[in-house]
Amino acid sequence: MTVKMTLEVGVMRVLIVLVGLAFLAAIPPNAWAKDGAPSCREASKQSLDNHLTEEKLIWSQEGGQVRDVQYQSIYREKTNKCFFKLNFKIVKPGELMSTYYLVDAFENRIYAAYLAVNKRAGSTTKEPPLNCTYGIAYDEKTACTTKAELDGFVDALIAEN
Repeated sequence: MTVKMTLEVGVMRVLIVLVGLAFLAAIPPNAWAKDGAPSCREASKQSLDNHLTEEKLIWSQEGGQVRDVQYQSIYREKTNKCFFKLNFKIVKPGELMSTYYLVDAFENRIYAAYLAVNKRAGSTTKEPPLNCTYGIAYDEKTACTTKAELDGFVDALIAEN
């Protein structure tokens, strides 16, 4: 790996952490109300707006654009949990990246994060993800190597809640 590529990976990881922290700080306290599915939809929508504002700002400074945004809120009545899935693409000159987050919108907690380069100009090999982490607590997070591994954690977490 070249020094430039190593530096780019380091910058990407720092950006992911900063976006996550900004995302957590941006949710208003009234979005955490625990009164069911309507509140979950509201919290998820607020999360989407706040998160995308931050993502667009950060990626525009890197010469990229956020595209193909997809999100889904999932309310679990038995535990009063509100999960929020967010997928989008980042288009930069010569690169296409995929991003995914799983967030508890009521607790304002990120359970899973993923960032991978789908396509890089001049590259013929599949690169490992730039970031692939999951866990219940930040200090107990697990690094993963594939999106399938991350999806397994997400599916199990949602099923048991």
